[in-house]
Amino acid sequence: MVSAASAPAAPSAIPEAALEQGDGGLYRWYVVAVMFVGYCFSAIDARVLTLMVGPIKQDLGLSDFEISLLQGFAFSILYSLAAIPIGRYVDSSSNRARLIVFGVLFWSAMTMACGMARSFLALFLTRVGVGVGEATLSPTAYSLISDYFERNRRALAISLYAIGYPVGSGLALIVGAALLHHFNGQGGATLGPLGHHQPWQMVFITVGLPGVLVALLISTIREPRRRELAAGYKGAMPLAEVARYVGQRWRLYGMLIGSLSLIALLSIGTTLWYPTFLIRSYGMTEGEVGLYFGLVMLIFGTIGTIFGGWLSGRLMRLGQQDANMRIVLVATILKGLPLVIGPLMPSAPLALAMMAVGTLVGQASQGVMLSALQDVTPNQLRGQVTALSLLAVNLVGMGLGASVIAAITDFGFGDENALRYSIAISGAVVLPLIVIVIMTGMGAYRRALDEMRGR
Repeated sequence: MVSAASAPAAPSAIPEAALEQGDGGLYRWYVVAVMFVGYCFSAIDARVLTLMVGPIKQDLGLSDFEISLLQGFAFSILYSLAAIPIGRYVDSSSNRARLIVFGVLFWSAMTMACGMARSFLALFLTRVGVGVGEATLSPTAYSLISDYFERNRRALAISLYAIGYPVGSGLALIVGAALLHHFNGQGGATLGPLGHHQPWQMVFITVGLPGVLVALLISTIREPRRRELAAGYKGAMPLAEVARYVGQRWRLYGMLIGSLSLIALLSIGTTLWYPTFLIRSYGMTEGEVGLYFGLVMLIFGTIGTIFGGWLSGRLMRLGQQDANMRIVLVATILKGLPLVIGPLMPSAPLALAMMAVGTLVGQASQGVMLSALQDVTPNQLRGQVTALSLLAVNLVGMGLGASVIAAITDFGFGDENALRYSIAISGAVVLPLIVIVIMTGMGAYRRALDEMRGR
């Protein structure tokens, strides 16, 4: 058992006036905007495959389960493992933005390489490469944003960054559908000595191209001074101290990381398979799904995420310091019904309407959940704790979310047209588990907030 004396001390609270000096003003919102752009493009490159399940299956002769591996496991396997050393680097680096620049260039190159793939193995390996590159983004972004913002504005700042993913996911479908329609009309394209490429391959190549511009934009971010440091450490903590700190607070981090992982499992699995469900159950085309489902993600995901961040700051100013996890708990309960009954609706408009409600409510917890993790973690551990969270989120969320639904469809029903029931079953089982995990850790979360404020 770890004693309190053996673990590093939590930081004392820093006056908000001090947090407004130096790196404050409009520049810090510019940093959030740049990170948002990076997150948008990471989502586009990660999610554009979702729309092209049919063409890829037909061209490469794949099953739903193999597609689920490309959507989830291939992306998450090294993303998760790479996040650990990346988090360590983030906690000790004097130029955190430089890591993201290299990551953007790498994942963009790997996205384009997906367009060169002509077999399941080649596409699997290039998807692994996309995941490795994207693993540089979030641990670094959360660490930087947390140093630019005081706690009662942090949730809003992180939420504005976090909307990059629903915006990017929506754009992946909308832009992906337009590109797929364009290249379908041309029958693909021939790229000189590289030979002829199918329309879905050209979509990958096209969406990977802007990566150079994104990397140049991120290179303009300057390093802020680190705040909320654990007592006794100027640089990164030794790994043994990190393990002791987290181990002593196992109930706190078990709740935060556990609930985040289960939320990811349900959210990612549902979002990845919903377009295919709409096509199979209602006969929608890829273009129709790309437009309508993309707009749902873009509009309702954005509104929900911003509202959650705003509400967090509002509640904190009213004295509810545990506002972040309160919002997550309530959002989880409220989004249950629309997410479960959505796939069972008799028409596509009703299914999309239920998804719109579930997305609006569910995304309110996106930024505040990640802010809650930063709020109870000292500066020198944020990159590593975020990396541990991403490890769990990607192994459980990306690795299992898509595959669990596919496994229920393939091995449970044995009928790909039963996908709608698989999505509904997943929601009905996972949502109550999330509520239970959060409820068991709320006391530890409140105590950790008091500790960080030096009470």
